[in-house]
Amino acid sequence: MGGQRGFTLLEALVAMAIAAVAFTALYRTVGQSSKVALDVEARVEAAMVARSVLASATFAEDLQALQSGQQGPWQWRVQVAQESVPIASVMGPPVDVPPLPAARVVVQVGRNGGGTLFELTGWKLYRTAP
Repeated sequence: MGGQRGFTLLEALVAMAIAAVAFTALYRTVGQSSKVALDVEARVEAAMVARSVLASATFAEDLQALQSGQQGPWQWRVQVAQESVPIASVMGPPVDVPPLPAARVVVQVGRNGGGTLFELTGWKLYRTAP
């Protein structure tokens, strides 16, 4: 008698089950990585909107008039808080200079009322002391 040729039904079922588990894991990995890529892309766009809003004003007074706005699907909100910024010498002897009147500016960006996706904090000087 000759040797048995081919696979038994049980061997084929086990191989198919292993392949199904591997394909399921691969499908989840690809799906998760595409979701992460979309989230990163959205955060990059939100960061560009926040930087654009912050760069649109030279002085703090210019931003006080802008409380909120929209660019495409992105909604942004600006908060301006007056603070004094002390001047310190990095090199050399200490300087005796009064603090500068500045504003701490927080720009929050979200998509279509879905909450804040990105927040950027920056500083702007006042044109004239408030």
